[in-house]
Amino acid sequence: MALPMMPHPHLIVLRSAATVVLSCLIAQAGWAAAVLGGEAQFARNHEVGAWVTLAATVGSALLYVLLRTSAGAVNVALAVVLAGAVVAQFTLGHTGQRALHIFLGVLVAMLGTALTSWTYRHALPEDPGA
Repeated sequence: MALPMMPHPHLIVLRSAATVVLSCLIAQAGWAAAVLGGEAQFARNHEVGAWVTLAATVGSALLYVLLRTSAGAVNVALAVVLAGAVVAQFTLGHTGQRALHIFLGVLVAMLGTALTSWTYRHALPEDPGA
């Protein structure tokens, strides 16, 4: 029995980026849960994680835009909207808007899950010249 073929390198890069972003979002939710559960010593982890998540998400959106032909319109849109939502989330956290920060955090996690799911299901468009 032969091994399945590897996906196109662009799909490997996009799937890796989506996985890193979703991992950051899950970690942020964990640190937030610890802080909300009374473990204030984890607030610093959540703050540092916010910078990491912001960088990963914005970098990922740029990658999706750069590879837009391979990524497809839906994935590019999800990546850009997710990056915008994370910027808003970051801003809410830094301005102390706790209730909105938590609410948007749930939406951000859902967007990150959608991006990852769509990216893993995505296949490259057929080459019309082939």
